[in-house]
Amino acid sequence: MKRTIPLFLATFLLCSLLVVPASAAEAAQTAEPGRDSAYYPISVEEYVGGYFDEPRIQKVYQLSLDDDPSLIPTGDFERNGRLYYLLDMTRKDEVGVDTKPHVQTVTIPSDTNNMEKILQTLDAEIETVTEDGYTGKLHLDHTTVKVTTDGYATKTGTVSATRTYPNLSEVNRS
Repeated sequence: MKRTIPLFLATFLLCSLLVVPASAAEAAQTAEPGRDSAYYPISVEEYVGGYFDEPRIQKVYQLSLDDDPSLIPTGDFERNGRLYYLLDMTRKDEVGVDTKPHVQTVTIPSDTNNMEKILQTLDAEIETVTEDGYTGKLHLDHTTVKVTTDGYATKTGTVSATRTYPNLSEVNRS
């Protein structure tokens, strides 16, 4: 009986080393069949952990608010002759700001073409809401202000002229 317990523990340890858990998923080439993965990890860390000091791999994915976490591959994979499987998947929401550059053109009429006077009439910042839901303040970039002349037009028409010569005694016909 005394020899059975160490033999059982040695057998259990050997069996546990054959299947090694992973704490993340493999890249797109080993994703679940019929499902394409569009996400790749931003970091991959190999370490030893657990009760039996088994090798593990931790992969970190960074997703935007529009990304679908179900597209992260979760299937088993083999690496360096060892079989890895998903141990767990955790989610960590990070407080941050999702930004998107936005340029807005504003056209206003002016009585002058003096740039200094025009810049004084413009707001330094304006509130805006974009079509895709972003909100924020836009700041004036004075280097992009352009002044153009407005209100000029081209007109066409027929013009006729008559010339008269007063103080002549008679018309000269030659």
